[in-house]
Amino acid sequence: MNVLDETSSAATRQAMLLAVVTEKDGEWTPPKVHQLYRALGIAPNLATARNDLKTLARRGYLTLHETPGRRYFTRCVKEAAGA
Repeated sequence: MNVLDETSSAATRQAMLLAVVTEKDGEWTPPKVHQLYRALGIAPNLATARNDLKTLARRGYLTLHETPGRRYFTRCVKEAAGA
C-alpha cells in the first residue's frame, strides 16, 4: 500500500515533502524529489516534483539557488527576531 494514495491532495504531498526536507536538510532538486515520491508510490511525474518545490519556495519554506546549469532548493532558515 502506498504511503499516500493516488487521491492525495497537493497540500498533503507538499506537507510531506516539507517534513522530509526539514528532517534531512541538504540540497533538493526535482529529480531527487521525484525519486522520493516514486519510492513512496506517489506523484510519478517529474513536473509534479518541480512544481511542489516551486510552491514551497513561493510560500517561504524553501530557498531557490541558481548557478549556471544547476538549480536546487534548500530549507529556508529564518533568523530569530532580535538576533
